This record gives sequence, structure tokens and C-alpha cells, in this order.
Amino acid sequence: MSNKNKAVFIIVVGLILVAIGIFASILLVNRYRANQAPVAVVEGPVKTTVVVLTRDLFLGDTIAATDVELVSVPVEVATRNAIATLEEAVGKIIKTDLVQGEMVLSHNLADPTNNNNDISFILGEDHVLIAFPANDLMSLESMVQRGDIVDIFATFEGKVKTIGETTTTTGESEEPEMRTFTVDTFQRVGVTALVLEVIGEETNTGLLQGDANQTTAKPKTRIRAYLLAMKPQDALILKHLKDTGAIFDIVLRAPTSTVQFDLTPVTEEYIIEFYGLEILP
Repeated sequence: MSNKNKAVFIIVVGLILVAIGIFASILLVNRYRANQAPVAVVEGPVKTTVVVLTRDLFLGDTIAATDVELVSVPVEVATRNAIATLEEAVGKIIKTDLVQGEMVLSHNLADPTNNNNDISFILGEDHVLIAFPANDLMSLESMVQRGDIVDIFATFEGKVKTIGETTTTTGESEEPEMRTFTVDTFQRVGVTALVLEVIGEETNTGLLQGDANQTTAKPKTRIRAYLLAMKPQDALILKHLKDTGAIFDIVLRAPTSTVQFDLTPVTEEYIIEFYGLEILP
């Protein structure tokens, strides 16, 4: 090979080696840059903890520890006034009906630690609270408690006219006749609260695990009135009956009762017919 060809060959090989070096340098620089670049982290939604119900609750119910639990939810789902700790919810009274799985919100809770137990806050907007006297035998025996479902029976007198006989034989207007009625005035009324009167102390003596007797005293109370949440028209009817001298009796229902009884008002004629008294000699 001539010297000229050798020089050309050396130049070509050199150029190839330079190209390979440049290519390798570029690969090394790119790999270095890739290693130095920050790793992109795919983040999930930001979450927060809220209190939700484990069962359905209704207006006036008190939240127990078993009625609520903590759940983690995305921040955008949680409302601004959602309760975040169980301690804020347990023992509070709810002011509206809530369903299982619903978040507990602060404006739906009432604090029962003040003097009137926040009773006004647990009323529906279409209800009023009326005080009803506890003068019947069930009340005197303290058989009715807060939260019970009751019916209210009433006996009262009313003026009635005989149908088809508007005048007497003398032509004068017939005077209305006073009749006594016994009716079921209202059914399935919930007792919202009790008004109690302390009338003394009850002393209980019991033998405990020790050898000595221990005497304990607790207040003896009497029910003065019931606080009933009713629709305004129903409350007005109840007030009219009370103010006109009706005699009331409370009857207690099963706590799960949903039956609407179809009852007939009782009068003197009803009793005569029911017992067959008209056929007596």
C-alpha cells in the first residue's frame, strides 16, 4: 500500500473513531440527565376523615357510640361543617332525619347539656311544642317515659241537635241537647320530653358485696306535664278540648307500633247497643 493510501485509511478510521466517541458521549450525557431529573410521583386525591352514621336516625334521637364511625373521604367530598371526631358527635341530639352512611354535620346537632336539653332545636319546622297535663292514672303511676308512643283518649260534652227535628210541637226552636262523647283524639303521638317535679327522696337499703348494708337516696319525682311535638292545628284542637274541660287518658303503645286504629266514638247509644241494654225489661 502506498503512503498516500495509508494516509487516507488512517484519516477514515480516525473519523469513524471520532464519530463513535461523539455518539457515546451523547448517550452518556443523556443518561446522566435522565438520572438527575426528578422522578414524577403520581399522587392520589387528598383525603380527610369525617364521621358518618352506621344506621338511620330520626329527629330527636341521641347519637350513641355505636351509631357513628370514622371514614376517610376525598377533601372535595367533605363539606365544610362535617364533624371530624367521634367525640364531637356522640351524645348529641340530631335536629333532622339522617340515613345510614350520611356525614354528620355540625349544624344538624343540638347540645343536650343545657337546661332545656335543646328541645326547641329538635322540632321540625312544621311542628310546635305543647305542654299537656299529666293528670291521668298512667301518668300518676309514672308509666309513660320520654320517647314513648301514646294515644290520647278524651271524654267531653257537646251540644247536638236531633236530625230532622228542629222545632218542638209548640213551634219554638228546640234547644240543643248536651251529649257525652268518648273519642280517640290523637294517635301515635311521641312524648318529646317530661316536665318533672321533685317531691322528696326515696331511700333504698341493699346488701352489697361487703358485709355492711348501704343506704342510698335518690330524688322522688312526679310527672307534671308532657311536652308533645304536634302540628299547629292538632295542638290547637288539643288546647280547645283541654280548656273546655275534657277528661283525658293516656294509653301506651308498643314502641314499634305503626297501626292507625279505626275507632268509633262512644256515646250513650253506643253503650246501650253494644251491651244490648235496650232489650232489658
